[in-house]
Amino acid sequence: MKKSDSFEAPSKARILDTINSPSDLKRLEEGKLPQLAQEIRDELITVLSQVGGHLGPNLGVVELTIALHRVFSTPKDKLVFDVSHQGYVHKLLTGRRGRFNTIRQYQGLNGFLLRTESNHDCYGAGHAGTSLSAALGMAVARDRRGGRENVVVVAGDAAFTCGTSYEALNNVADNTKRLIVVLNDNEWSIAKNVGAIANYLNRLVTNDAYSHLHEKAAKFVEMIGGRFAQQFVHKVEEGVKHLVLPSVIFEDLGLRYYGPIDGHDIQLLIQTFEFLKRQNEPVLLHIITQKGKGYAPAIAKPDKFHGLG
Repeated sequence: MKKSDSFEAPSKARILDTINSPSDLKRLEEGKLPQLAQEIRDELITVLSQVGGHLGPNLGVVELTIALHRVFSTPKDKLVFDVSHQGYVHKLLTGRRGRFNTIRQYQGLNGFLLRTESNHDCYGAGHAGTSLSAALGMAVARDRRGGRENVVVVAGDAAFTCGTSYEALNNVADNTKRLIVVLNDNEWSIAKNVGAIANYLNRLVTNDAYSHLHEKAAKFVEMIGGRFAQQFVHKVEEGVKHLVLPSVIFEDLGLRYYGPIDGHDIQLLIQTFEFLKRQNEPVLLHIITQKGKGYAPAIAKPDKFHGLG
């Protein structure tokens, strides 16, 4: 064969291109999930650099969204995203990958979640602080008709500066026994969060007074996955200071509090969600994520890369 007749080696097939629905994700070998996460980040950066969109928030929830779809089963289970601007990864995993380059374009995918766009989108918003009330309504409706599906709400720390969020939290314990709230804490909304609640969450993560709780952290991880899960304890302690912190404001409102944990550890997130979905009480999981994770410019200037275009 002449050199001119030689063929270029085909590019390596992407795992992402095999994920056409959450069921495909569930069948994927667990060891391939980190590679999938990287491919999703690459896709976000490539597409959004051309068409614009919410880059930073979505880079920060890649592992979280993978774990949610690995454990829960939409559209039966309900995933409610506050604002929903961080729902791009959810779109990629629920059959919209082929149209992702049309996001926010004329007749393309919506920049937020939209019930008329996919049956995997159970709630559409566009403003912070509305998701907890919506999720509570779904949970109450489920209970009244005797349903067993899970209702999970993902809310950023910005949502917890909204009074409507606390109105919902104040009513959770009296109205349902099964609701999972994920507090995605990256210390940002568009710009740095301010106020008493933002300062409280920061103290929750950084206060050295709770460093002695590593034994409780080990016990919690063992509850999630037995002896096998104990190997994660050291990694968790290195990544975040505390795993279980009792008697905080959320427990006073009637939600069992777990966290903070590393929101970029896929295996830990999966094991934690498997544990939480078996609980017969409202729970709040506090995760720590990095806005712009995996993309240096977005990490350096998170406010500038919150939305492109």
